[in-house]
Amino acid sequence: MSDPGKYIDLYRDGHEALARGDASHIYLEDPKSPEILEAFFPDAKFVLMFRNPADRAVALYAMMLEHGYEVHRTFEKALAAEDRRFESTKFRKTCPQSFWNFMYYRSGLFGEQVARYLERWPRDRFYATTLYDYLAEPDVVVGEILKFLGADAADLGPVPRSASSKGTRSVPAQYLERRLLRPLERRRVPFVGEARRQVIAWNRGVDKPTMQADTRERLMDLYRPDLAKLNDLLGLDVEERESAARS
Repeated sequence: MSDPGKYIDLYRDGHEALARGDASHIYLEDPKSPEILEAFFPDAKFVLMFRNPADRAVALYAMMLEHGYEVHRTFEKALAAEDRRFESTKFRKTCPQSFWNFMYYRSGLFGEQVARYLERWPRDRFYATTLYDYLAEPDVVVGEILKFLGADAADLGPVPRSASSKGTRSVPAQYLERRLLRPLERRRVPFVGEARRQVIAWNRGVDKPTMQADTRERLMDLYRPDLAKLNDLLGLDVEERESAARS
């Protein structure tokens, strides 16, 4: 949350609404967020949805790759760069996206992240579930969220699934789209919009990024103590919910 003033401006309208909010994983990842949110929204409520943190890490990498922010062609290389990036003051200041979006391992430490919030808000301000519960029974989960927020029940209809990354053919082509074609299209330079769409269309649709089996195993060994902490804090066993959904 680099500019709290601009963030607060997003909430200037809608005062008559029962509830106002938005959704972003950055609020959990960034250690500065709880302090800022408490200052502006001391009565806030939070809806938290978790998934397997190793799978989340590679999904975040896929998103960053697809949008031209990540330069490493494999998840393993990007993961290996994390410690160096974390320690680099220059990278924090110059990285082209949220710094925490490059922290593929660190951004999945859910227990540590939730603990920061529970230092500032009571437990009853949080509704926690998993992606697996939501996909299995979306009506039930949405109903519980609306009840938690004090809103009336609503039929939201079918739940669309359209956010899955498909990978990129060429990292340089995606970098070119973000650094050159995207700014030119915003300036309404003739023909650039069509050229950008053609680059995106050509560069999508290949196999989405994956991680090696030993990488996943290593990550889960690192994550389990933190997942146990999350379970202690919220009574939510993410691995158990995932296993139940797949059985």
